[in-house]
Amino acid sequence: MTTEKGREMKVVAIPAAVQRGAVRVGFAALPVLTLGLLCNVPSLILALRRRTRADWWAFAGFSAVLVAWITDLGLTPDDTHGLLFTSDLLLILLSMAGASLHAWTMWPRLAAGRR
Repeated sequence: MTTEKGREMKVVAIPAAVQRGAVRVGFAALPVLTLGLLCNVPSLILALRRRTRADWWAFAGFSAVLVAWITDLGLTPDDTHGLLFTSDLLLILLSMAGASLHAWTMWPRLAAGRR
């Protein structure tokens, strides 16, 4: 490739391990960055890729957490205390941290011998 001034541009390929690591970090960060609203997306992607029963159960579980969190959000008053606050906090933590941890640990890693 050449630029407008006639100098050649080098194209550097990103190694597969770096690409895979970036995708893994992105999918693990997605539930946290969206405050739990997309908590079931990483498990859906894993279930579609691997097609195992456990992955589909994980997707169903995080979908249920999302439905419970949205329902709780709509039904809970603004100033909550005690048990209602605890349930809100647990659902938010499960939809953010739980989904992020699941995406981080379950995403396929590059084998040590493979390149």
